[in-house]
Amino acid sequence: MEIVQGYKELKRKPPNPVVTLGNFDGVHLGHQAIFARVIERAKEIGGTSLVYTFDPHPLAVLIEEKQFLNITTLKEKLTLIENAGIEVVICEPFTIEFSQLTAEEFVKNVLCERIGVKEVFVGEDYTFGSKRQGNIYFLQTLGKELNFRVRVVESQIKDNIIVKSSKIRELIQMGEVEVANRLLGRNYSITGEVIKGKGRGVSLGFPTANIRPYKLLYPGVGVYGVWVKWKGNRFPGAMNIGYNPTFSGQELSLEVYLIDFDSKPLYGEEIEISFVARIRKEQAFSTWEELASQIKKDVTKVKEMLGC
Repeated sequence: MEIVQGYKELKRKPPNPVVTLGNFDGVHLGHQAIFARVIERAKEIGGTSLVYTFDPHPLAVLIEEKQFLNITTLKEKLTLIENAGIEVVICEPFTIEFSQLTAEEFVKNVLCERIGVKEVFVGEDYTFGSKRQGNIYFLQTLGKELNFRVRVVESQIKDNIIVKSSKIRELIQMGEVEVANRLLGRNYSITGEVIKGKGRGVSLGFPTANIRPYKLLYPGVGVYGVWVKWKGNRFPGAMNIGYNPTFSGQELSLEVYLIDFDSKPLYGEEIEISFVARIRKEQAFSTWEELASQIKKDVTKVKEMLGC
């Protein structure tokens, strides 16, 4: 897959480009459905499937006081788009200056003049341009004038829920990872560096890897069954996200116990954690012994759930 860092870096117009536009945070079932239509149509007309997306997310730039929580890092998003079969991605650096392009300027100067668009696929609620002036009707009107076709892809519905990135973020923060996974079409995952923790897990007989994640969106407090990927190997794990109330903890920690893992500490290593389900909420225990007993039960439950 060819990755272009902004439309100004596009050296030539791709052959008969079939384009979809959006943030595509999460690359969920709805996005996947649009990509499939784009790829199918590009093959029909001997064209090029092209995704036009942004980094950072526009809301991270336009709403400065709000820390935006991405479902996917840029690296994750691009990998998922490539895995979907898209041929070209234009990843536009989103700035205040770029946000001031009007909808008409974007269509004429970027889509038509720079890309040479033949067809555009968008979701039902698509808006674009400065202050979101552009909508599907506006895009269709310009399409007739400038000789490109606009196709609207219906929203995907799963478990009676309209699949949207905002809903998936909400579910993840609530700890409802099983539902979020079904809307994503895969398990939600975080990648991060293993750092030194308090060492309490060793004392309890369950040494954990403490994680400094590369993104800020992670499931709500609780204990989860997870898969842990490290250097191409996969291990079942029991992960705790919380404040360690048994020890009167004040800071949020993310730590995972790798089941049947026999190796040296992973300090400084990068691991990926894929969430399967939350098995219980976080709770305080009266003694270390009670906590150790509960962790043992948690591990047994995770092994049963993951079939290992």
